[in-house]
Amino acid sequence: MYYIYFEGKIVLIFRKVAKNPQHNGLWIATRRDYHASLKADLPAVTDFVFGEDEAFEPNWLLLQDGHDDFEDAAIAICELIAQRDKRIGKATVKAAELTGSR
Repeated sequence: MYYIYFEGKIVLIFRKVAKNPQHNGLWIATRRDYHASLKADLPAVTDFVFGEDEAFEPNWLLLQDGHDDFEDAAIAICELIAQRDKRIGKATVKAAELTGSR
């Protein structure tokens, strides 16, 4: 897994592992309040789907690595980040330390 930080926020996680391959792809740090608008702007983006024995923070969205529109959607997400779209990113202490945004 690769964690991507930008200006004091974690914005993305790239995941490609054998366990739970349905969760592989680009994880987008956001808030539940922004899910509908991000999914409207980026139809390839979905909520996570979990089994009964799985638990996860529901604020994240997923762009699955096998999606037909993966590249174009990933580029669009990166463009939103570069434009400082308020819907993407979660401020954390670690993110601030890593990006020098204290």
